[in-house]
Amino acid sequence: MNNLKLSLPKPKTQLSLTLLSLLLLFPGLNSCTIWGNNSATTIPEAERDLPEQRFLDFPGWLGFGTKVQQNGASEFPFSPTSGEAQIAMFSEQWSLVDPGTPLVAIAPGIREEVTLRRWQNEPYGCNDSPTPMATFNASQTFPEGAVWVLPPSQGDAVTALPVETLPIDRIPEGVLRRDPPNPAQIRAWEAGEAIVVLEQTSDNTAMLTVADNTGTPLYTNPVEILSIPGSYEEPIDFSRPFQPGIPAPIGAFQFQNNAVPLLVFWRPSFEGHSFEALVPRGDRLESIDVGSVYYCAF
Repeated sequence: MNNLKLSLPKPKTQLSLTLLSLLLLFPGLNSCTIWGNNSATTIPEAERDLPEQRFLDFPGWLGFGTKVQQNGASEFPFSPTSGEAQIAMFSEQWSLVDPGTPLVAIAPGIREEVTLRRWQNEPYGCNDSPTPMATFNASQTFPEGAVWVLPPSQGDAVTALPVETLPIDRIPEGVLRRDPPNPAQIRAWEAGEAIVVLEQTSDNTAMLTVADNTGTPLYTNPVEILSIPGSYEEPIDFSRPFQPGIPAPIGAFQFQNNAVPLLVFWRPSFEGHSFEALVPRGDRLESIDVGSVYYCAF
């Protein structure tokens, strides 16, 4: 499905397109010290010109592995396309950072020094719409999906975990709402100590539950498939890889002193893609809207 839609209006000009390409990071710290987990980390002089680190006590920035070609096989339809950069961020923050600046990028099985390639409007989506991006070069291909990028001084602060499909018979007792469960109405994943479950509750709705591996709930939120009367009115169907409005986990990052990872979710729409982070806060997860990007007219 390439026909995806944001809740924001369809862009009419270059200016509105730029506005639709929202920052993927939230206001945070912009000083010489980063506080997190009851400790302070002094920022080296060479790193003080980097953009604000927006997740407060979780240092770094959210990026995505690129694909080489727009068409052809792809794990995620939102993946940026680049024949030269291995990582991209939908961001307007990097315009004052010098190309070649070193950073560290984390993905499952990968921890590598990378360099900023450039910041500019890059072609994105089905019409190669100019979209503000920071792109980064690495010596190897990064997988499509979420990539965490860090200042070199904090390159060991996080580990990327694989997000893997979880069989229904391994979902802890008490997480599922129906007994017996209907396998056709359930999707489940695991990442480290976290379990993610989508369970259909009606033709058009589902419950998103994140629990630890004992079954203790950390986050619950109802979700609903999007529709356009007369154009797209489909029920939830978990046999499809994605549907508008239905989220899926695309990254998990284990930070020090946290029992469960920070989880990154992707939510497709009719004209674009939205991203959300579930951030550990004590014995629960807090939802942070990370941003949206326009992709293609419906």
